[in-house]
Amino acid sequence: MALDIDGLYRAAEDSRRNAFETAQAESQRRLRANLSQIQSTYRDSVTQAQTAARISALGQEEKLAAAGLNSGGAYAAPTSGYAESSRIASDNHLRSNLNALSAQRLKQEQSAHSTSSTEIAQASQDYWNSVADLRTNLAQAKTDQYNADRSYELSVKQYQASQYQTAYSQAMQRWQTYGYVLPADAAILGVKAGTQTADKAYKEAQLALSRWKALLP
Repeated sequence: MALDIDGLYRAAEDSRRNAFETAQAESQRRLRANLSQIQSTYRDSVTQAQTAARISALGQEEKLAAAGLNSGGAYAAPTSGYAESSRIASDNHLRSNLNALSAQRLKQEQSAHSTSSTEIAQASQDYWNSVADLRTNLAQAKTDQYNADRSYELSVKQYQASQYQTAYSQAMQRWQTYGYVLPADAAILGVKAGTQTADKAYKEAQLALSRWKALLP
């Protein structure tokens, strides 16, 4: 049974492609999971920053009220310039914290995207390198198979020619021994049964035999 080299290599290439697609899908899954975690962490941090800012603002309002610098509540308009400045400073501090958290989230998201892109690019490079190797090996395998087939065909032809030459030589010996062609030898010698050795066909057969012996190893 002939070996289906193309089929084997197609299967190998399909396997490489499936591995690449799996690696690509896995990288994208990790990216989605990382982005989701980054977003969740960011929301928690924003909530914590806002809560901390609110607690700090309330504490500051109480201190100012105790010092007589603000007679309004936490939600009322400030009654002194110092109280107003304190609230502005608190707001600015919260805004700065929120901006820092947003920048940190953006940096983490960019890093996650970069990591995924690098993973996919590496998987793609590995895939195409393996495909190139497979195709090089396929070409070599086909060349080897062609040479093997040619060698086999040649050896078969040489064997068959040798066998025919042997049979022809033996038929010639019987022709010479009996002086005429035996019925069983007529087909291999290509002459009619009963042909005498005096017939010119005998000399032609001898010449043909000599040529075969010279050609065959």
